Amino acid sequence: MIAEAHPSRRVLIVDRNPVIHEEFTRIFTEAPYGEPSSAVDAPTGSFGSYAGPGTDWHLEHAYQGTEAVEKAQLTMIQGAWFDLAFVDIRLPSEDRGLEVIEQLWHIDPDLEIVICTASSEFTWQEIDAHLGRPHQVLILKKPFDAAEVAQMASTLSEKRHLKRLQDEHTRDLENQVRTRTAALMRAYEETIHLLVRASVHRDTETGNHIKRVGLYSARLAMAVGLDQEEVDLIRLAAPMHDVGKIGIPDSVLRKPGPLTPEERQVMETHTTIGADMLAGSESPVLRKAREIALSHHERWDGQGYPQGLKGEDIPLSARIVAVADVYDALTQNRVYRKAMSEERVVKILKESRGTHFDPRLVDLALSLRRDFQLIAAVHPDEEPEAEPADGTAGDSNSVALARVPAT
Repeated sequence: MIAEAHPSRRVLIVDRNPVIHEEFTRIFTEAPYGEPSSAVDAPTGSFGSYAGPGTDWHLEHAYQGTEAVEKAQLTMIQGAWFDLAFVDIRLPSEDRGLEVIEQLWHIDPDLEIVICTASSEFTWQEIDAHLGRPHQVLILKKPFDAAEVAQMASTLSEKRHLKRLQDEHTRDLENQVRTRTAALMRAYEETIHLLVRASVHRDTETGNHIKRVGLYSARLAMAVGLDQEEVDLIRLAAPMHDVGKIGIPDSVLRKPGPLTPEERQVMETHTTIGADMLAGSESPVLRKAREIALSHHERWDGQGYPQGLKGEDIPLSARIVAVADVYDALTQNRVYRKAMSEERVVKILKESRGTHFDPRLVDLALSLRRDFQLIAAVHPDEEPEAEPADGTAGDSNSVALARVPAT
């Protein structure tokens, strides 16, 4: 690590006695930084390169605790900081030294402190018990020796300097990791969308439908209170909820009229097909996707498929995606119908509350409609194809709409 050619160090002096301030000024502007003096010829220690000639010591003086706190706040606002502070332990009663130190640490948690005292009012054990940071505190007895002050200033300012360098290096590494992770996540998400589009192309749904469902689901997951990691998993996994449709014959998937009971049973197997396709992976995203693909057609009242799960036995991720999927199906244009009115969408969701869907999630979805509308505006569908001549395609065949009661 290369040392600075002309390092600048900021020191805060907090003492009610003007004479003490004059003494600190003399020490930091004269020996050992000016002419050598036998009283201060002591070695500057292992961090001595910062105590020798060339170091620019910038002193700030405060005569009361409140003034010290204000100077520390102003310094941080300006994007700077003090390397260390010499604080008189016996400040006026309204802002005693230990309390001032705590306030300074509230502003700058890494500030190095030297407690100046001429009495034995507090033992080291009492100071440590009060402040609880022995690694950031030294004690300087009055009257103090210039060489001791120089040694403390040199050591503590270098310690703070190295801590800042370490923190900067850590931040740089963290930023690199975040950047690379974000790039990997984008590639992961793009790959998921490209693969899912294979099933979308065979269905009546659009490519942006899967994006919106992922984003709606993530917003719902945040509203539920899930942590960011789980929110991201659901956002990435939700678009794969219908991936099992790739295994459904076109004669069923794209049938223009109502499905027979037998065809309905075939259509319902897309949940287990999707789960089988996604099984066996150690990837958290694919494991979450399998959970969603298998259970997103379960109903809160236990009348869903494929397992007939009920209530909170249904995985939360699947309950979230079920609401998000249907909301999107109701609010977007399809080849067989126009988007429903806001009033009708609200009516359908409220009627489905506690039967088809988790009632809490329905309430949250209704409260998040503005957010959902913004997502839809950013990821709109292309204009749908013309409605089939017989006007029957898809409505009774749509797996998403099949989950909501007839209205």
